[in-house]
Amino acid sequence: MTRIASFATSGFDLDALHCAMLAAFSDYIVPLQPDADTFKAALSARGFDPEASFIAVDDDEVIGFWNVATRSTKRYLIGSGTRIGHRGRGLASRLGTAAISAAENVGIESFWLEVIEGNKGAERLYRKMGFDVTRKLDCYRFNHPSPDRSSCKLSDFGTVANVIQRYSSWEPTWQNATETISGSKLTSFLHEKGGAIIGAGGLVHQIAASEPSALEDLLAAAATVGSLTLVNVDSADSTLCSLLQDLGAHRFIVQSEMRLSLPNVS
Repeated sequence: MTRIASFATSGFDLDALHCAMLAAFSDYIVPLQPDADTFKAALSARGFDPEASFIAVDDDEVIGFWNVATRSTKRYLIGSGTRIGHRGRGLASRLGTAAISAAENVGIESFWLEVIEGNKGAERLYRKMGFDVTRKLDCYRFNHPSPDRSSCKLSDFGTVANVIQRYSSWEPTWQNATETISGSKLTSFLHEKGGAIIGAGGLVHQIAASEPSALEDLLAAAATVGSLTLVNVDSADSTLCSLLQDLGAHRFIVQSEMRLSLPNVS
């Protein structure tokens, strides 16, 4: 018999959750097979909350999961999945219902997630649960044609984060938020009209400037660390999106950010 349990009280460890994740994502739209250390680091960076997260268990095996993070009065779905052989049994719905109910019971005000465009089944499920699309998000990869940091200088994380907040017209998604990345190894570039924060592997967590030429300078500076990836750029930011496309960036994913507003029943 399949049971739904909070991960915190389930008796399972992160290694069991990792195995379930690999199995569930083996046929995913985007290849995703991290090793155990990478998986655990990603959960930790995003604020994985064992009490807010739920798993489906059958025959002493984790067969489905909703990995959830908590920050103040918000919760965020880091990732969810069901092992291939157990799909079509309503487990995703049961897991989501359990996670949402738990959030309501402790006064959480909103639940957030992202879903890849084309994953119709997942989007349909989330809409059924009451989630609505808040914005579209684009993901890009590219090798900058002319890396050059001459117009920027290295600075501390706090200074650059404040500059970006001043100039940005949109909030970063959960995994790129200042609270999420503050403890990571980062390279922070400061321009007189903006800033950029770059993580491991050339991941551009945050970038903003007061004018397009400054954005171009910042991308050139960021490219001195190697190939760049931008995950979850607000598609409404036509200036940044157009600049990336002009530089030859490949848009490899489009996502929808979705939000569920919750009543306070605590």
